[in-house]
Amino acid sequence: MSLGDLIPQLAGLSFNPPDTLPIGLGGQNFTHCCMLALNDSLTVTADGNLTYAPTSFVAPGISISALESAFQDEEFPCGATFNGDMNGAPVVRVPYNWCTRRCPGWEISHSDAMQQWIGPLVQFIVPSLAFCTNVPRTHKLAIPDVVFRAHPRTLVGLGSYWVRLLGAVLLMTLDTMAWLAICFAFAGPMLMSAMYEYALDRKVLEFLAPPNAKPPDITLRLRAQLLLAVVVGNIRMSTLEDNDGTRSAGRHDSAISGDLERTISTSTKRRRMSRFVHNSVWKKVMVLVDEYEASRAVAGPPRDAVSLPTKLKALLNSQASFGSTVGAPVLFFVGSFVYTVLDSDNNLGDNDTAHALAFGLWWMVIPYLAIISCAMLASNSPSTLDGIVYDGGVITPKDHFKPSIWAQYRRKLRSYRGIGPIIRQLEEYNPIETAFEGGFRTVKLWKRGLNKREWVQEAVSEYAAYTTAREGDVRISSSDLRQSLTLNYLDCFYVLIGALFAVLAPCCLAFLTSYNTPQAGLSCRSLTYLVYAISQVCEIALWSCAARMKIKYGVRWPEARSIAKRICWWGQVFVGFFAIFAAAGGTLMQLLGVYRSCACKVPVRYWPRLSDPAAFIVLSDNTAEDIAAGQHWWTITGSTAVGVIGIVCALAWWHQRRLRKVFRDEADKLGTEIT
Repeated sequence: MSLGDLIPQLAGLSFNPPDTLPIGLGGQNFTHCCMLALNDSLTVTADGNLTYAPTSFVAPGISISALESAFQDEEFPCGATFNGDMNGAPVVRVPYNWCTRRCPGWEISHSDAMQQWIGPLVQFIVPSLAFCTNVPRTHKLAIPDVVFRAHPRTLVGLGSYWVRLLGAVLLMTLDTMAWLAICFAFAGPMLMSAMYEYALDRKVLEFLAPPNAKPPDITLRLRAQLLLAVVVGNIRMSTLEDNDGTRSAGRHDSAISGDLERTISTSTKRRRMSRFVHNSVWKKVMVLVDEYEASRAVAGPPRDAVSLPTKLKALLNSQASFGSTVGAPVLFFVGSFVYTVLDSDNNLGDNDTAHALAFGLWWMVIPYLAIISCAMLASNSPSTLDGIVYDGGVITPKDHFKPSIWAQYRRKLRSYRGIGPIIRQLEEYNPIETAFEGGFRTVKLWKRGLNKREWVQEAVSEYAAYTTAREGDVRISSSDLRQSLTLNYLDCFYVLIGALFAVLAPCCLAFLTSYNTPQAGLSCRSLTYLVYAISQVCEIALWSCAARMKIKYGVRWPEARSIAKRICWWGQVFVGFFAIFAAAGGTLMQLLGVYRSCACKVPVRYWPRLSDPAAFIVLSDNTAEDIAAGQHWWTITGSTAVGVIGIVCALAWWHQRRLRKVFRDEADKLGTEIT
């Protein structure tokens, strides 16, 4: 009598796995490995009874009778599923050396195993694609115009129509996936900048309308400038002009028409206006204030003219509603996540379910990023500002923006004799286009906080020049004003804590879930979450260091050649590599199944001594330890994640509504205030 006669599952067992794929490309099957280990562990005696072989891989303490009883109760250890029995299936475990010798390679995800790749893909990555579209961006992948030139009124046009449509869909999908990867890999500095901007909005609005104090005695112009800085502070500032008043060819002194400029100069003789501010984008936007002051100085605002308070509120309202952009998606996401957590009780003991849950907890970084991004007051699109700002009836010259670091390196490469012509030819083909059309350009999310600070400080600088010209009429000193509008150490501490919480809370919950999934300990998946969390903390630290230097150097930052700047830049490149590897590489390996290998089934603490007898690998499924870990950790981590993201979303919505109310009230005061 053979072993296959007593155990039908082992009948006809082959040495090689049943998958036709090469082992190095995911053709391994660890259920088959478990059967091989069980086959090596058992033998049949002369009287036809089952007994253990001299070298057995069944866990100590399990008798032959208990093993046979488990077989009869449909608890065959290889491929077992949860059936309500908390005792689980018998444990089959092998040494690491046996696993690498008999079961090398990795096991690709199977299409019929929902929690291996389809579940995480549909439940977590696809919703994240919708969330990342709400994260402000400056550039996107350009879709060629030829794609939209099809005319499906002829047979040839109809055939090419679907080809063009498919090409456009592929480009759009690639663009969205690339942006999702960027958001996930660089979530730390993005969240840090967004929290900084949010804190600065609160600082400015609470300065204008203190909750428990008297409003400051400031000029109408300064109040309007600060309100404008709140709603347009994400607009990129152009390069400053020379301090001596000279300007490069093609630049303009003001975006105001001649008649209007004369009106302002005659009505406010003691103020030198735009001469104090040498930024062309600032001067363009401040035309709104100039027009309003000029009209009030002459005979009051015309009845048919749109007032400044109305324009300010229009800029505020151009930011889409928090509820429609992220509130409702978070509600649906939380609902589906609750269902996943509750349904996981039916799959206790399934490690694929445990790691899929951890994967979803990890990807909650994207919803957090979307929530914080949509809670800011400045609109992601500059289109409304393009329509409101007055340009004097002529097309204004193109603004010269600060060149990025990559643009500076590209300009340097063009100067080299060998590769210069090649670089110039490649620049003619631009597959990247700006996310929004118009004369104004937004900054990247990780630069928005400091960019808005520039707008606020620009208003303070103009006020300082104004107070210098009017020494006897100073309502508030420029130093006190600058201090009141600058984030103090406590504000920066809150910004840091908020950013760290948003990026580390999902990582910690995912880490706890994978870490405590048997075998408990640091392994490939939990190590991925740990590397990602460390990379985000390092990115936040480097962003903070660079932000400090940007504030120190001011407008001289693009031309600065300090060692600290280079350390920060190359440090971000170095850390960014690990962030991309952990975010994109970890996600890809989880979905493909690369983590289902011998090396990833043994805890990291045994990697230096893999020959240790304690470095064993559990090949059986649905063990008692698996079931206990699922009962203890799945509901706790899943419920915590749902509760925390719900609270964060509600707080972000409440604070945004509060700040919007303060902004509208302050804008309405401009219509009644007397300068």
